[in-house]
Amino acid sequence: MKYSKYIDKHVADQSGKLFVVTGATNGIGLQLTRQLAYKNASVIMAVRNLEKAKQVKEDILKEFPNAKLEVIHYDQADFSSIEEFAKTIKDRKIDCFVFNAGIFHPTNNKLTADGYPLTIGTNYIGAFYLSELLNESFNNGNIKRVVMTSSLVHVFGKTKHYDKYLQEVKGHPNRTYNISKQMNYILAANIKNRCPKLEVVLTHPGLARTNIIKTDSSSFRTWFKYIGDKFMKLFGNSAEKSAICSLLSATKPDIDELNFIYPRIPFHCIGYPKIAKRKVDKIKDESLEFASRKLIAN
Repeated sequence: MKYSKYIDKHVADQSGKLFVVTGATNGIGLQLTRQLAYKNASVIMAVRNLEKAKQVKEDILKEFPNAKLEVIHYDQADFSSIEEFAKTIKDRKIDCFVFNAGIFHPTNNKLTADGYPLTIGTNYIGAFYLSELLNESFNNGNIKRVVMTSSLVHVFGKTKHYDKYLQEVKGHPNRTYNISKQMNYILAANIKNRCPKLEVVLTHPGLARTNIIKTDSSSFRTWFKYIGDKFMKLFGNSAEKSAICSLLSATKPDIDELNFIYPRIPFHCIGYPKIAKRKVDKIKDESLEFASRKLIAN
């Protein structure tokens, strides 16, 4: 395990603890699952592609034969899948639920299974809907902690026009992605507001060398995918190193208020994790939550 010295110093043995990681077959989610397996945790891999998950599980078991991994289907762009997943886990005792699944820069005009814009619908609306379905588990202690994965670019996604962006299909992909990640940031605060006993941690991986730019679903032109991939390889953290932010977010003990864990240098792009506190704009939070509930009710 790369970075094992740092991980062993900062993360205790996780034997007997159960974690849920959404989007566990790629990038940060995959590496977080590996790191949790290394620390002897049990992990529910919540995934859209079951065949790929089976291969990922086999690969991790070759590396860590005693790993305790369970695969459950979960598609954050499909309400019926979200509902079935919530029913499956709602009575489980879960130490930490990691909201990690998301997409980046898909082709315009694409929709979720329920007709929402694909980026906002997957990254935010699906996560919001799942959080609503798990609200009882958050409040009764079945789920002890939530980790919400945002992005370095969430700071560029501030808006007052929630109704517009929750439904806009033809917006600029970069702007839409930034806003979806700002909404994730706010969602963490909203969950904490309505579930005060729940531990809630925000995280983002900084510049991470994953396949998020060059994936087939991305609408970037081929030349940009090539240049972007080269740039990330030169200047970004590996996905494995970036995942340590999520690992600490999921395992650091005694977090009793909203914290934000992200790479420490420069401009929170790369490096080992830093822990900060974030103030919550309650008016804006309530505005987004109201707009989200209104949208889903329709």
